Amino acid sequence: MVLALLQVLPVSARGAEFPWKPGDAPPPVAGIHLGDGRVRLEAVLGQPSGTEKLGEDALALTYRKRGVQVLYAPLDGAAIIYLLTRTAGDIGGIRLGDTRQQVPARWGDPPAASGPMGIYRAGDWGAFVKLSEDDKVKQLGIGRLTDKAPEGANFYRKTD
Repeated sequence: MVLALLQVLPVSARGAEFPWKPGDAPPPVAGIHLGDGRVRLEAVLGQPSGTEKLGEDALALTYRKRGVQVLYAPLDGAAIIYLLTRTAGDIGGIRLGDTRQQVPARWGDPPAASGPMGIYRAGDWGAFVKLSEDDKVKQLGIGRLTDKAPEGANFYRKTD
């Protein structure tokens, strides 16, 4: 069984692991952290170029010049941080525009997936990687997770 699994994994993904474990603090993304309040967000990123209301009190704050979007709630602060451009930076060495093969080569296969989105969990937070039709990372972010994330799938390997 182990031999069969190794034959399915690309050589570059063998031994690769998500760089954070449960209990590790989330990394800063574009100079901000999960939980940061509006004062800290504006001190680091400036004024948002766009604000969209989400539900009763949550906001999507977009900082186009910095290539970042933050989903923000007054009680939790920055709940999700997305990178919008390749030049905005990386998360654990992964950047927007990286290929399908580069992600598992660095982080291994995602333990959970929801449609085209791979989810890597580190306790109560995780990283999200969504692939485009042309097999490039088109969405990348970190955020707080609920207790139950979707089960894994062959997310980075084409099945057709």
